[in-house]
Amino acid sequence: MRIFWVLLFINSVNLKCQDIYFPNTIEAIGFGSCNRTDLDQKIWDVIANQQMNAWVWLGDIVYAEGESMDDLALKYSIQKSLPSYKKLSSHTNIFGVWDDHDFGKNDGGGGFRKKQQSRDLLFDFLDLPPNHPARKRTGAYQSYCFGNDRQKVCLYLLDVRYFKDEYEKDFSSKQYYKKNNGSLLGEKQWKWLEKELLKNGAEVNLLAGGIQLISSEHPYEKWANFPKARQRLFNLLKENKIKNPIYLSGDRHFAEISIIELLPNYRLYDITSSGLTHSYEDLEEEFNPKRISPLITAKNFGMIKLNWVTRKIALQICNIDGRILFEKTIKIQ
Repeated sequence: MRIFWVLLFINSVNLKCQDIYFPNTIEAIGFGSCNRTDLDQKIWDVIANQQMNAWVWLGDIVYAEGESMDDLALKYSIQKSLPSYKKLSSHTNIFGVWDDHDFGKNDGGGGFRKKQQSRDLLFDFLDLPPNHPARKRTGAYQSYCFGNDRQKVCLYLLDVRYFKDEYEKDFSSKQYYKKNNGSLLGEKQWKWLEKELLKNGAEVNLLAGGIQLISSEHPYEKWANFPKARQRLFNLLKENKIKNPIYLSGDRHFAEISIIELLPNYRLYDITSSGLTHSYEDLEEEFNPKRISPLITAKNFGMIKLNWVTRKIALQICNIDGRILFEKTIKIQ
C-alpha cells in the first residue's frame, strides 16, 4: 500500500477534500502511543507481524530530553532504525500526530517557541512528501480516506498542541488545571475539520488525538479541560449526524474504552491505547463512569478490525504478546 503514496497524492489533491485518498478498502488499523526508545522494544516485533493496512501514532512517539530539537531528531532516528519498525513500515502505511513529549514540552501548547521546528521533524519522521497539504499549513493536523461508498473510512489526525492555550494551574481542587474556554484546536483547524467531515461522506469516521476526549474526571490533560471545545466537537458530530464516529487517544499509560451517547442511539466511542513500552502497571483503578472496558494497565497497542460483510467493527486492546485483552464489537450504522 505504501508504494502508491505519491501517485495517489498527486491524483487526489484537487479531487477530494481529504489530504490523501487511497482507493483500497481498509480492514485493519493498528494504533498506540507512549514509546520510549531506551526501553524494551519487544512489542514492535509483535506489531510488525500483525495483519494491518495502517499504523497510527497517537503521540509521544518518542520522548525528547528537555526542549532539545537535536535530541528529538535523534530519538526519531533511533525509532526509525529499529528492525521491527522498519519491517512494519515496509508493508504498512504509517500515519501519526504528536502529543507533548514529541511536541517538545510537557503539557505544552501554542506558546512553545520551537513548535514549527518540532512539527517539521514530526513530518520528516512520518515521511510526508514535500508537497503534502499538511506541510503547507501551520500545525500538524492531517486527513486520510480509504475505500469508496459504503466502505469508505476517513482518519482525521487532530493537533491538540500547536494552537492550545496555555494552562493555568488549579490549586483549589483535585484538578491540575483550571477550565479553559479557549478553542484548543484553533479556528483554522476547526474550520478544516468541519469541512472535511461534511464533504468526505465516510461510513466510518476515525478522529485521533493525543489526549482523551470522553473521560473527564481525572486531573490530567483531557478535552474536558476545554469544555467549550469539547462541546463544540460533540455538536459538530451530532448536528451533522457524522456516521460511526470513533475517537482514538493515547497519553495515559493504560488502555480503556469509553462511550458517550450524544443522541438517542447515536454513540461516540473513545478508545485509549497507551503504553507501548511503559505503562502504569501498578494502577489499581481510576474513576471513569463512561468506561465500558476494564482498566488495562499492561503494555498495549490497539487494533480496529472492519468486517464489511457483517458490517461490524471490532475495537481491540492487545498486550505485548499480541493477545486480545478486551474487544468491543459495534455495528456500522
